[in-house]
Amino acid sequence: MTGDERAQLPVVLVGGMHADARRRVVDRPDTLLGWDAAGGALSVETAGPWLASLPDAAWEMVPPMRRAAASLDWHPEHGDRCQHLVFTSPGLDREGLTRLLETCLLTDAEYAAGREAWKRFPAAFDALLSPVS
Repeated sequence: MTGDERAQLPVVLVGGMHADARRRVVDRPDTLLGWDAAGGALSVETAGPWLASLPDAAWEMVPPMRRAAASLDWHPEHGDRCQHLVFTSPGLDREGLTRLLETCLLTDAEYAAGREAWKRFPAAFDALLSPVS
């Protein structure tokens, strides 16, 4: 995603639509992000760690409903790290929104570079979140 596209994303997503998301962002591979946009406002916040990033012993401290939800989406390589996006709006430009969101995806070469390389990507949401420690 280029800087121009990254700057455009929040503007497009709050422009008259409602959006909820559970997101994975490459520069924060162990952090689950919650995203809510409605009525011209955008909220992006950390929602804790992905369960796949926790040691096995920590799973007992996670509510059973969260463990059950994670198991439904579990991937052999990525665990529960995934994207869930919901957008609602009268007259939603689905094709335009899809094209914009596709600019956010890693290319095959970027994906192949792996997690350590992803952590060096420009931080997409640092202006809205606490710094990564």
